[in-house]
Amino acid sequence: MGGLRQTGARVLPAAFLLLVFLTGGATLEGDVAKAVTGAVSGVLLAGLCLFSKGWMKPGVLVPLAFAAGFVALGLAQLVPLPPELITALPGRQTAYLGLEALGQSPERLALSLAPEATAISLLAVLAPLCGFALVAGLRWSRSAQALSWMIPALGVASAGLGFAQVVFTGVPELYFYDFTNTGSPTGFFSNANHQASFLLMCLPFVGVLAADLRRDWEGGDADVARAVGVGVLGFILLFGILAAGSAAGYLMLAPVALLSVSVALTRRQSKSRRRVPVILIGAVLLAVAAASVFSSPRLSGLGATDLGDGPASRAGMNRVGAGILAEHWQAGTGLGSYSDVYSLYEDPETVSRIYIAHAHNDYLEWLVETGLAGAALLAAFLLWWLARAAGLWARAGDDALSLRRAASAACLVPLLHSLVDYPLRTPALLTLAAMCLALMVVPQRRAGDGAPPRAAEDGEGPRGIEL
Repeated sequence: MGGLRQTGARVLPAAFLLLVFLTGGATLEGDVAKAVTGAVSGVLLAGLCLFSKGWMKPGVLVPLAFAAGFVALGLAQLVPLPPELITALPGRQTAYLGLEALGQSPERLALSLAPEATAISLLAVLAPLCGFALVAGLRWSRSAQALSWMIPALGVASAGLGFAQVVFTGVPELYFYDFTNTGSPTGFFSNANHQASFLLMCLPFVGVLAADLRRDWEGGDADVARAVGVGVLGFILLFGILAAGSAAGYLMLAPVALLSVSVALTRRQSKSRRRVPVILIGAVLLAVAAASVFSSPRLSGLGATDLGDGPASRAGMNRVGAGILAEHWQAGTGLGSYSDVYSLYEDPETVSRIYIAHAHNDYLEWLVETGLAGAALLAAFLLWWLARAAGLWARAGDDALSLRRAASAACLVPLLHSLVDYPLRTPALLTLAAMCLALMVVPQRRAGDGAPPRAAEDGEGPRGIEL
């Protein structure tokens, strides 16, 4: 039974991550699949809270506090309040008059202009919260070891699927969703930009595998085979990033690649004085991947980023979003309400068949939906995350540091991409980011594991623990 529990602890985070990626690659589709994933998440969360003890330490409690703040904010937007209080806020008077014209005079109104969408947004927190708890609630040596290879393996699978989607253009079954970038390598996602974001998040974990290889390098056949395997993983991910045709992906590739190389060069005790030329190998892989993509006629012309200034461009959408924010900055319009409210502020003369579901600037959309309270919560989280990430990159190396640094680099990708898109509105990417956040903060040992943990602020256990 002990061996079975250990195997389950290693497999469970990876299996849950696979489930989320198979069901949560889109924001507008797959409601039934997302409901199933939510139910599974709820069961796993209950099990972790009941049967896994000693993992809610101060370092872990900080991200959980931010999650609680998000839930509290959403619930506050659903609290029924007197109409005279609600209608004093901008935009609410019009909504109340509309209800009266329909013969309805509610005695109570919620702050949210789209209460149902707000409730659904609150339910969406289940999967990322479960992913975080799985990493934090299981022993580091069991969960982290599986994720260090599972994340890049998922990336390779998504990149391979994307390549098949481009090569076999007449096979719609290769796409997971109806509303998608047909003809583009979207992989597990409905959006090629989100595919690029995911593959970029996977890249630092190849650096972890390279760091492990450097530590254990003895020059034997097994080491050479491992090196070839790591190189192939890196090449496929780079190829997939470049093939996705995402302008944001291209802009983020250089900093993420540098961070990935830095992860691979994390100072660790080595069994041999021989050095694996990580920088040279990385440069060669990038050059070969770029040459392969940009010389292929089948991959030419990919990418649908609108860099113009039209109504459906990012600049045009941001202008409308800024207008909404200027009117609703006090209390926000309600979580999940952006698409409904956006249609009220569009210029009727510029409305087209293009449906604007999100702001393509998730920070702007968050501020529109949550107002001042959301702005304070977001600022506090970003400051905490920056301090935590900076602390990881400033510390001397140990057996866990390469994985923690890779997790921080992976989290940076959606934080940057959210300036021009909405990756964290996609359940799969949000869950992966939550699991990476857990890798940044959980201690290697918990109470009752046989050795006292180090200070919670460090988020580390005794050195020399095998991952």
